[in-house]
Amino acid sequence: MGGYSAMLSILWRGNRRQILGWVLGLAGVFAATAWSMNDLYPTQADIAAYAQATESGSALFAINGKPFGLDTIGGLISYEFGFVSALAFPLLGVHLVLRMTRGEEQSGRMELLRAGSIGRTATVGAALTLTAAGVAVIGSAMSATLFALDVGWPGAVAYPAAMALLGFGFAALAAAVAQVVATARAGTAACLAVLVVAFLARGVGDVRDNALVWLSPIGWAEQTRAFAGARWWPLLLAVGFAAAMAVLAGWFAERRDLGQGLFASRRGPSSAAANLLRPMGFAIRGHRGPVLAWSIIGALVGIAFGSLADAIRTLMEDNEAMQDIFGGGSADEDAYLAFVVILLALISAGYALQGIGRVAEEEAGDRLEPILAGTCSRTRWLAAQAITVAAGAAIVTAVSGLALGISDAVAISDPSAVGRITVAALAYLPAVLVLLTFAVALYGLHPPYLAAGWAVYIAVAVIAVLADTLQLPDWVRHLSPLDWVGRTPIDPVRGWGLVAALLLAGVFAIAGGYGLQHRDVPTRRGIGVREALALRRSRGAARA
Repeated sequence: MGGYSAMLSILWRGNRRQILGWVLGLAGVFAATAWSMNDLYPTQADIAAYAQATESGSALFAINGKPFGLDTIGGLISYEFGFVSALAFPLLGVHLVLRMTRGEEQSGRMELLRAGSIGRTATVGAALTLTAAGVAVIGSAMSATLFALDVGWPGAVAYPAAMALLGFGFAALAAAVAQVVATARAGTAACLAVLVVAFLARGVGDVRDNALVWLSPIGWAEQTRAFAGARWWPLLLAVGFAAAMAVLAGWFAERRDLGQGLFASRRGPSSAAANLLRPMGFAIRGHRGPVLAWSIIGALVGIAFGSLADAIRTLMEDNEAMQDIFGGGSADEDAYLAFVVILLALISAGYALQGIGRVAEEEAGDRLEPILAGTCSRTRWLAAQAITVAAGAAIVTAVSGLALGISDAVAISDPSAVGRITVAALAYLPAVLVLLTFAVALYGLHPPYLAAGWAVYIAVAVIAVLADTLQLPDWVRHLSPLDWVGRTPIDPVRGWGLVAALLLAGVFAIAGGYGLQHRDVPTRRGIGVREALALRRSRGAARA
């Protein structure tokens, strides 16, 4: 692992903002959730009432996981945070490792570094070290919060340790996948597929109370039972999985060529199709794979959650705790479906942001300049990319909503649910377009700003999922474009919200086109639109 310390310093310098963003964001959301739950359930009687309502139906276990230790405030916190933690920690590990490994190779920087004394496995080792440090800091912050709430030391240590190992396990998985696939995008798709399967396996295992839960890393973290006796041995499974994936990643790294996957990519056709000569055809060719992958993910989520709808409707009858969880106090039988539809909108928005990120990768990989050197203008190229991503987001939304509707219709024997729920899902498309075009604006102005798009996405997701738990004021909820639409299908769609979302999306799209038209391509580090315009003015003044 020659050059490990140098690689560690280089990766930290280039990725410290992302690492710190994940650390502060996750630790902050957990602290806010923990203190809010402590305020909502101050007495043992309140805790007992929540526990009785939650434990009364196993269908709910598919979302937050199986509850353990609900007779303690620590158990309530871990259960309420279960859905977020089961997704956020794996996504942290996957994002950071793929960015620091395969992402660095795609940018071309790794070739320069490897020309020196940097060994083949140094990058993998350094990326895993930085990710491990990040999840360790998050775990320490979570422990500090739990100790401050006086939940007892076993739970205050075991729960954060389980979450940290969950994140690191997926980081090690991403490191291994990064050696097999040829692009960061393909690695992300593969890891997301594993995450969805792991989440569904844990959910089915919890609902049916069978051994399927033990096939999922998320299930291992849950079975630690941090606030119900704190079993430590399931953590050994997580450690073993992470170690095996890390060793596999190093073994693969020693046996592949730089810039390539473990297996050689197949050759493409000898000539390009006619549609690839047009910006729209080129954009469709580049985005069709991610659209298919995200549609499959959305469909799986829709089918899984839709199959539980009837059981959860039954749970919500005369159960105020369940009504608070899904409906903000609403007793409407479709409150649960409204919650799931928002999750599907977040999946669609996730695809949209990744799609614009791919557009930025084209520029960073020096593949955009040859296109713009021809007859294709900057605005025409960006418009083709943005329209294609928007169409892809619509497809992902429609497929996800259709899967949810079919699953619910089968469960309740009501065919009309298919169209009603699909339309409810599509109602959120203007809100998704706001997030998409915001990313377009950031890319057009200065590609490194795209990280802010993901920060806004995370904020919108937190508002959508944890607004009631965190007791967020109305003005904060109204900052989310998802809130402008209304809670379909239990509330009518707000026409003014759709119009406002579409107008704002138009403004962002225009800003993105203006920015791309007036900056350097490829952009130079630290040179955005403002700097580029100032540089042009200074050059003009010098010539005058």
